[in-house]
Amino acid sequence: MFSISLLGQTTPGLETKSFFSTTSPYANYLRSAYVYKSIPILDHQHLVISGLDGDRIKTKSSLNMDQVNLLPEQPLGPYLFFFSNQWFNVNVDTLITESIHNVLITSISGILLEERDLTSHATDTTISVRVFNPDPLTPNNLSYGGIYTDISDGNGSVLDSLSILDDISVEVLNDTVYLRNDYIEVKDLDPPYYPISTNPTAWKASRENIEFEQVMVVYHVTEQNEYLHSLGYLNLLNYAIHVDPHALNGQDNSLFNWGTNPPRLLFGEGGVDDAEDADVIIHELGHAISHAAAPNSNSGTQRSSFDEAFGDYLAERYGRIRGIYSSRVFDWDGNNTFWDGRSVSYDGVKNYNTIVFGSIYQHTDLMSSAMLEFSDASSVVDSIADKIVLETLYQLMPFDSFRSIAIGFISSDSLITGGQNYGEIVTAFGPPKNILQPSSTSEHIKIKLPHLTCNNGRYTFRGHLPGAYYEIVVYSLSGQVLERYTHVKDQELSTTVPAILKATQRDGKITVLKML
Repeated sequence: MFSISLLGQTTPGLETKSFFSTTSPYANYLRSAYVYKSIPILDHQHLVISGLDGDRIKTKSSLNMDQVNLLPEQPLGPYLFFFSNQWFNVNVDTLITESIHNVLITSISGILLEERDLTSHATDTTISVRVFNPDPLTPNNLSYGGIYTDISDGNGSVLDSLSILDDISVEVLNDTVYLRNDYIEVKDLDPPYYPISTNPTAWKASRENIEFEQVMVVYHVTEQNEYLHSLGYLNLLNYAIHVDPHALNGQDNSLFNWGTNPPRLLFGEGGVDDAEDADVIIHELGHAISHAAAPNSNSGTQRSSFDEAFGDYLAERYGRIRGIYSSRVFDWDGNNTFWDGRSVSYDGVKNYNTIVFGSIYQHTDLMSSAMLEFSDASSVVDSIADKIVLETLYQLMPFDSFRSIAIGFISSDSLITGGQNYGEIVTAFGPPKNILQPSSTSEHIKIKLPHLTCNNGRYTFRGHLPGAYYEIVVYSLSGQVLERYTHVKDQELSTTVPAILKATQRDGKITVLKML
């Protein structure tokens, strides 16, 4: 455990205990919980972000000095919980079943302070399968209604014509083919109970068949994971998630449950079957991705709202990568008496400075539309935008606001591109949405790259920019060449006197640094 200081102030007895570390393609992340006088503090976390070379970039904390100053002199435990602007000594009880992950927080006097639902809603061979990609309507420019309706899993003669045949990679064991691979395993976890198909012939039959939803989840979970791998995020989801495509007693609901090992996705069947719409599948997988990058951090209204917005962004991007654009998500599932999907377009009215969060779903469109506007900007490479969004997940903290998360996008852009997309991020998240405002957009300055580090009077040039190599020339203040290096990324320098360093990239970009 380590003592910790906030805003330069050290609080006796306040320490951190690391519980999770991970490495993205661009940085190392060490996540810790807080402990005060040997009593664990619920919810709050401390995060240290370091470059791949080990240099510390920045730290984040969900605990603020106002809360620290209110810590009791003699905590009793077994846990400390900040509630209604004061600290409580509390007990914690956890209930986990197939589809339930609830936590009860009670004071030591037995008063229930909070009950939380911690689920987040909503030898290989290649086999040919039938799927919607991502749904039967949007690729064909159709609207729900008339002959294009669900009809309780019927209507196969019409809807099958709107599907595609494609291949999936699955496991073969002793001549039996299973709906599982490195990314997913289809399981029968929750009612209604249906056997998991091992008959590949049925996997390209009609959408009226039970097997259709089983194949849908394998196809789309695999596709999304393969895209993550193509971006370099090989270890983000490093397990095969368990998925039940017919679950929740037929409710029109879906969820991600991280309280099981491994975590699982459950899809309901009310209205249009949720697992028939790739938007729903990818949205719920988004919760798993977010949890993998920043575990146990989904506390607070805006932080939880962002998790929903991220799932919506991921679902819409999944379609756009395939050339299919929409102004909302759940274009197939969101067509019934239960609900009508969710917008991912900015309405031109919402202003972050004035909105009030009545629920975690109320303003998801403000954040999802900003992310999509950024990725769609003509000067932005959309796959780089996806990397920036994914990298920002590692920086998420409990109780984060939309604004602090948007600042994280600037930080991630600095880490990945050296800040090349700063203007586009400010445009997407700034006025009139005002998620970012001028006073909150200095994050890119903090980790401007490349740069020099100095240790015991010896300088080291740090290139850092992915894929960038430099020609370095060090000049004395009178213009004499002191040393020269070619095709370097990081380079320890011999010069110890005041000097000027000129670093030139292969594309001609020049950086001048002072050694004084």
